Order: sequence, then structure tokens, then C-alpha cells
Amino acid sequence: MDDADERAEERDLPDWLLPAHRATPADALRRIQALCVAWPDLHAAMFVVLATHQTLPREVLAVALKQFRPDLEAYTREDVMSLLKAVWNGGKSGFDAVLRTRANSPKRGGNLSWVKE
Repeated sequence: MDDADERAEERDLPDWLLPAHRATPADALRRIQALCVAWPDLHAAMFVVLATHQTLPREVLAVALKQFRPDLEAYTREDVMSLLKAVWNGGKSGFDAVLRTRANSPKRGGNLSWVKE
């Protein structure tokens, strides 16, 4: 594939997805909010936000995610940053492992699957 073909392919992508793009804070927040609404699953939403906003510091992403994801309200910014790191490095299983270790994580009924509460 030559340079002309690559540039043509890049034009098919929105400008904000191109590697050199630097988003304004308002544009980034608007996109992050839309992604959080579009992806009801927490892991998927965090993964998509992280993958599409790699130039933003994770601390900024954590604050934005906490703002737009009610299921992250109980977590600290540091907890959300750890979840972002787990999403990127450990996939779904790493994310679940970090989520279980947080103080405010939803508690399961233990290993008593036969007990109904």
C-alpha cells in the first residue's frame, strides 16, 4: 500500500481518531459522554474510552468516566485509574480482578451460591 492509499484510508476515519489529533477538553468530554452512554457495560465503556483517547492522561480519563458513569460514583479517582490500567493491560479478567479488590466494590454473597438472600 502506498502513501496515497494510506492517506485515503485515514480520511475515512473521523479526525479525532487519527494518531496526531489533539482534542480540546470540551470535544473530548462530549465524546467520552457519548461513549459512556452507548456502552452500558462498564468494562466495554472504559475500554472504548481508553482506546479512543490515548493521548489524554489516565487521570483525566478517570475524572471524565466518574462524571459520566454512575456505576463509578463510589470509587475514588485512583480506583478508576487502576481500573483503566487493568482494562488496558489485563483485559476483562484483569479488570474484574482489580474491581474485586476495591473497597467500594459490589459484594457478592460469598461462595454460598446455594443460599438465596
